[in-house]
Amino acid sequence: MANLVPKIYPNDLDVNTPIGIGFPLNVGTPNHNYNTTAQVHDNLRNLILTIKGERPMQPNFGSDVYLLVFEQLYEDDLAQAARQAIKEAVREWMPALTIEEVQVTANPDNNKILIEVNYLVQGWPASDSLNLTVNI
Repeated sequence: MANLVPKIYPNDLDVNTPIGIGFPLNVGTPNHNYNTTAQVHDNLRNLILTIKGERPMQPNFGSDVYLLVFEQLYEDDLAQAARQAIKEAVREWMPALTIEEVQVTANPDNNKILIEVNYLVQGWPASDSLNLTVNI
């Protein structure tokens, strides 16, 4: 099997030029990302937290994680449904990402689910982790 050569993006070499919008959004002064790794991280967060149908002109963009709010699922079923929703969204909208693991912990006393997504970008030697708190 051939090894993928790590990708070097020219925009990452210029530390003074932003390549995308960072989150959370700030009023007045925008929050910018200056490297591809940070932008991929924020794009994944945006994809997971966007409800399908929320984005104009792209009704299929997003994930079904928030639809789980109204489902009466036990913790194991909730975790499996959240994993499936995240993997489907990434497969469709960010195919260059490989999801290694999705850990879901329900916290019903505080009406939250904690999601940790471990992923890697194809062609990059490093992996990353995204931690989300979804209020239900």
